[in-house]
Amino acid sequence: MKALIGEKRDYRAVSYALCSAVLGVLFMRVISYFTPTGEGYGGELAGDALFTLPVQLVFFFGLPFLIYKFYGRRTTREVLSYSGWHGFKPYFLLAVPLGFCVWILTIGISSMWQTLLDFTGYNSVSSSTPMPEHFNFGFFVADVLLTAALPAVCEEFIMRGGFLTTAQKTFKTVGCVVLCGVAFGLFHQNIKQVFYTSLFGALAAFVTIKFKSVFPAMIMHFTNNFSSVFFDYADSYDFALGGGFYDTLNAIGAEKPWALVLLYASIAVVAFGILFLMLYLRERKVVDRKIEVIKDSGFDLTNKRVVLMGDADEERVKALEMEKEVFGADYAEEKYKPSARDIMIPVALGVVTLLTTVFTYVWGFFY
Repeated sequence: MKALIGEKRDYRAVSYALCSAVLGVLFMRVISYFTPTGEGYGGELAGDALFTLPVQLVFFFGLPFLIYKFYGRRTTREVLSYSGWHGFKPYFLLAVPLGFCVWILTIGISSMWQTLLDFTGYNSVSSSTPMPEHFNFGFFVADVLLTAALPAVCEEFIMRGGFLTTAQKTFKTVGCVVLCGVAFGLFHQNIKQVFYTSLFGALAAFVTIKFKSVFPAMIMHFTNNFSSVFFDYADSYDFALGGGFYDTLNAIGAEKPWALVLLYASIAVVAFGILFLMLYLRERKVVDRKIEVIKDSGFDLTNKRVVLMGDADEERVKALEMEKEVFGADYAEEKYKPSARDIMIPVALGVVTLLTTVFTYVWGFFY
């Protein structure tokens, strides 16, 4: 009964946290849309700050953190652990080149999605303001903070943190990946972003599940967004590193489309290779740890199970990833079946984000 109450509490806590995120985005869109912030690129950046700072720091991180802590009855350390902030390993830094590869692939995916939208009659109006004539380091730092650093921390905290942790109580890996991918795409409430962000959200969920930590997804998220900011500046100010990158891609696409397809395919292979290497390094660590534990354990010949020394509670066994070895080959984790009330709010929020996404397609309001 205590476990049941705990699961229900987690579902409710995540529901309230998602309310903070979804309704916070809508609220700040209205506020920032009707609030003048000045002209030029500085004014546009101020508008971004007006929207992004409250959304990321308050609605994606601050309020969810308080909900997990007080409603979820957790200590600060337990909240961070619940949100996947644990177990950093050096090989997680391989998520940097992985994130860069993902960014390049995102360019191709978003271009295809934009082409499809244009084919359906969608009119995409760009409201971006040209950058200043001369490079401004302050603007660059502000862009990195608003576009890369805050989303990497705050969005991962709520989406691949408590939300994914709770989803895993009910769904297996495939279900969690699909659910988190769709949720992250709709979470942006923007028809131009919904497709590639869904794919990114699914990949980030897969990475978080496999590495049992949100840090690889966070690093990948930051690198992806930072690359976008950096190459925008490199293109505008003709940096020695990265200047003309987009022009090169466009030239390849115009003159040799097959070469561009081959390039994207090659990048995808590299990304898969990096991910495979990360998984290999992790599995090697897990196996080494299991061997050390088994050396100090007994063995039940009758039931063919490892008998751990000391307490063999389920949480410890899960941490060692030795469920099959300790509980038997037929072990299967019992999944929690949420009630209609448990999922009522997330479903309603899904409908809201779907409608607002469609709204941006039909009228393009706020974008």
